[in-house]
Amino acid sequence: MASRKNSDSESTSVFGNVVAFIATAVVAGIVAAGLLVPPAAAVGMASNASIGWFKSLPDEMEMGPLSRSSTVVARDGTEIATFFAQNREPVELKDMSPNMQAAILAIEDREFYNHGGVDPGGIVRAMGNNILRPSARQGASTITQQYVNNLLIDQQVRAGEQASTIGADKGVVDKIKEIKLALSMEQEMSKDEILEGYLNIVLFGGQNYGVEAAAQYFWGIPASELNIQQSATLAGMVQSPNYYNPQVNPEASEQRRNLVLDTMLQTGAINEQQHDQAVAAPLDLDIHASNSGCTAAATAPYFCDYVQNEFMQSEAFGATPDERLATLQRGGLTIHTTLDMKAQRVAEREVNNTQPRDNNPDNVSTALVSLEPENGHIASMAQNTFYSGAEGDSNTTYNFNVDTTMGGAGGFQVGSTYKPLTLAQWINAGKGVKATIDARRTHYPADYQWRASCLPGGVKYEPGDDGNGFEFQNAERGYERQMQVDYGLYNSINSALFAMAADLDLCDIGKISEDLGIHDGKTGDPVDTTILSSLLGGSVDIAPMTMARAFSAFANDGVMCEVRSMTKVEDFTGKTYDVPADKCERAIKEEVAQGVNYTLNQTLTRGSGWQRDIGLPGASAAKTGTTDNSTQTWMMGYTKGLSTASWVGNYELGSRSLNGLSIGGRSGGTDTDWVDGSTYAGAQWQNYMREVARDYDTSQFSDPPSRVLSTNK
Repeated sequence: MASRKNSDSESTSVFGNVVAFIATAVVAGIVAAGLLVPPAAAVGMASNASIGWFKSLPDEMEMGPLSRSSTVVARDGTEIATFFAQNREPVELKDMSPNMQAAILAIEDREFYNHGGVDPGGIVRAMGNNILRPSARQGASTITQQYVNNLLIDQQVRAGEQASTIGADKGVVDKIKEIKLALSMEQEMSKDEILEGYLNIVLFGGQNYGVEAAAQYFWGIPASELNIQQSATLAGMVQSPNYYNPQVNPEASEQRRNLVLDTMLQTGAINEQQHDQAVAAPLDLDIHASNSGCTAAATAPYFCDYVQNEFMQSEAFGATPDERLATLQRGGLTIHTTLDMKAQRVAEREVNNTQPRDNNPDNVSTALVSLEPENGHIASMAQNTFYSGAEGDSNTTYNFNVDTTMGGAGGFQVGSTYKPLTLAQWINAGKGVKATIDARRTHYPADYQWRASCLPGGVKYEPGDDGNGFEFQNAERGYERQMQVDYGLYNSINSALFAMAADLDLCDIGKISEDLGIHDGKTGDPVDTTILSSLLGGSVDIAPMTMARAFSAFANDGVMCEVRSMTKVEDFTGKTYDVPADKCERAIKEEVAQGVNYTLNQTLTRGSGWQRDIGLPGASAAKTGTTDNSTQTWMMGYTKGLSTASWVGNYELGSRSLNGLSIGGRSGGTDTDWVDGSTYAGAQWQNYMREVARDYDTSQFSDPPSRVLSTNK
């Protein structure tokens, strides 16, 4: 039975080859008789049905732009990352080595400059070969036909379509259509234009398309500098780009290269000495990988990730995620961003000085993000991890600085950095920062009525876990006494905070918090300030970016801007895309911001962050934050020109204390290793701001009006 099946198969194969022979003969006849003759003669043969059908086929194709990589750049033009599905950098023919041109013509189409787009002799030769050697078929495609093929595939892929048979696995009819398009192309373009286009579109292994990308990848040189053996190596790859890839299959690649060199010698492109020297030369690869996306970013990979997320969520770049991805990977865009490279380098240095990402035995996490208050532009964004999805304590693609919707970790408990929100509402309610409050109380009974107009009955009761009411303590003893409001804030006294809250409406604190854009980084919900622990930053997780933006409103006299990472997006033709412009609106009253600035300025001179002064009296302000048991620590600080959130804490082990851990080279493990917001997060903020803040506005904050500085309660 096996023998019978083989016989049937052979008969079918022979029959198919005969059919192919006849069909190909028709093609060859049409080409020779109907299209390579003068137009007048062709008109005379129009009655021929075959020629009539052939001439009715479309003879034009849209010469759309090739897929090109997109580049993300910093505000000074420094390249951050490149996105591509096809790594390509088109260049003019004059910028391609003559060796490369000679090699590709020798092996792919030695009659290129003599035929009209289709080589009838080549078709006949291939036809005979395919009948006699069906296992080693030849396509007989000229360079012009191959160029047509590649253009069709590229345009269909860019449009999100499946490559058609004319672009890929062609049948006889598709081959005829390809011939018609190739003949038409020869009428519209010069030979040099066709050769240039072909050498810019063809695949040279992996994701490298076009000779410029290939030359840069395999040897780190421009296409203009390709020598004879390098050119022959690339020309040999065209037939099977991945099989003849010298990086993957060097032996096969060298054999194929030498075949190209033999052909170049036969055609007279090189002489015998050049041939022998090139054959004897090693492949001598010098790989310069050009990886796509943020994983290849040498600096600012998490900012890159933020830009990518913002891009992919904007309908300006396509109606669907697939369309946006195609625009990003194939549209040849330059994405101009807000990133300040100096600030970014300092930020990356400082987060890694706090706890090196490559020597982090206790897996302590650090992050820093900085915004410009006057416009919302992101100046820097850094964290002490490698941007990678691979397993490892210091590997993550989660951005510690932003919400989950933007590829982030979703934030962390912010501790006492939330206290300025209560202060802001205190001033907003007409009360003075010099008012005296009774901060002796650290316990409020279960029946204590906290004002909360947004709740049924307008009050909030807090029975506590044991039914004995709401109880807390100060970080240090001795502060349970009467004091002024500003003193209680810049020293971060918990009893002062709740004395203020007891004299306010809890819902109003939530309202001003929401006005300043503060929300849960995982759910997007506003903070429920009727939960008393939320006033100490303990009820939700908030991203550093969110906190930096809220504090930027204080720096900007109450005006808050939308966060912005992209300033301009244009493609290689100069077409621009709509990106959001600066958008700033008043979030709180000017006098409220001025009162907060006045109070938090004292944090750096005589308060909880006194050792973190940056030498800008009257022009800088800050607030420290430490959660229970020092699990998360913060320093929020700003000048008029820069609002910066600095965080040191636990990403994966959120309930673990930082006390006693190995941080910044300290061995850890002793009871005296107490960590708070002014310790590592504070030093990180201070070092960064000392070096960067003066590049931005450091003029002094405006004095608040006398009402804000009054003793009114």
